[in-house]
Amino acid sequence: MSEIRFNGSAHRDFFLENMNKCRVNDCYHRAFFYVMGIASETRANINQMFDFKNDCIEPDGMHGGWQTSGTVRVCRLAFNLWNGYTDMDSPQSFTPEDLFCCEFAPYFMEGIKVRYPEYCRDLPASRKQNERLR
Repeated sequence: MSEIRFNGSAHRDFFLENMNKCRVNDCYHRAFFYVMGIASETRANINQMFDFKNDCIEPDGMHGGWQTSGTVRVCRLAFNLWNGYTDMDSPQSFTPEDLFCCEFAPYFMEGIKVRYPEYCRDLPASRKQNERLR
């Protein structure tokens, strides 16, 4: 996990603490807790968003009074990375156009890398890139 870029020590600590609470250490849990840890509000309200006993997300938490436009984006991406979740009433709210237009976008990309490590490996530089580097 040393390759993951965290938003700060609180983000890193949240991620590690919640991964230790889980029964499973897989890419679904890692991506979910990484993304949910990006914002202080989502960290503070994790028990409204995730049921540790039953190991599942809590979509009703999306309607909490603490939610802001940014934290809703955090939760939407985390839920989608967990199991492909989208809200049937507003699926357009889960598009990259809607999700990524906020200050959390660089960390969202990290969350995607955590969830899909097999597809997000560093690509070798193309021949043109190598020639420009010389």
